[in-house]
Amino acid sequence: MEYRPHIMSESRRWMVAMLIAGIISLSVTSLAADTYRWKDKDGKPHYGAAVPAEYADQPYDILNDAGLVIEHVEDTSLPLEVIAEKKIKEEESPLIAEEKRQTQFDRLLVVRYASEEEILKALELEIGQLGYDMNVITQSSNMTNAALREQISQAADRQRAGQIVSAAQQKEIDQLYARQIRDNKRRLNMSKREDRIRARYEAELERYRYLTSDAKDIDQEPTDQG
Repeated sequence: MEYRPHIMSESRRWMVAMLIAGIISLSVTSLAADTYRWKDKDGKPHYGAAVPAEYADQPYDILNDAGLVIEHVEDTSLPLEVIAEKKIKEEESPLIAEEKRQTQFDRLLVVRYASEEEILKALELEIGQLGYDMNVITQSSNMTNAALREQISQAADRQRAGQIVSAAQQKEIDQLYARQIRDNKRRLNMSKREDRIRARYEAELERYRYLTSDAKDIDQEPTDQG
């Protein structure tokens, strides 16, 4: 009589495990290909859609469709229902985090700027500072190009005179070429940075207009349920 309830309990746990696995596969797309990995009493690993009842009290791994471990379950005292619910909540948490991030961004935006004109002035100020850095890079590039032209001209004159270009002069030319490449990369990166700054302020301006417009008030106005 003592053995039969144990069998029923193990059978019920197996059925619950299979049910939870089915619910997860239907509710969360990313879990559809998950595989469970556990070890038997001899330490041999096994794989399947769910952990068998006789190994339910042992730690196990959950693998994705690429065979990588995405979760290691050490505490098996938690009911399978709780584990499944926790996993689903973890899949939904990025969406909740994104909503909170947007709310915080909106609050800071309306506190930081009192008008659209302030956003445009902030843009002009940051672009102006960027322009100063760009001028420094441009001056350095112009000096490098001038020095490179001079070195190449001297080397050409030596070759026309039947002389050999010295190793020191060739090294200087190579260094100037390398500096020219660095300057060009810095100018390109600076240009990309300006594009990112303008895009960021444009997005902030658009969001600010929405947050301070009548359209937002209409969107948030509670619906008359009467």
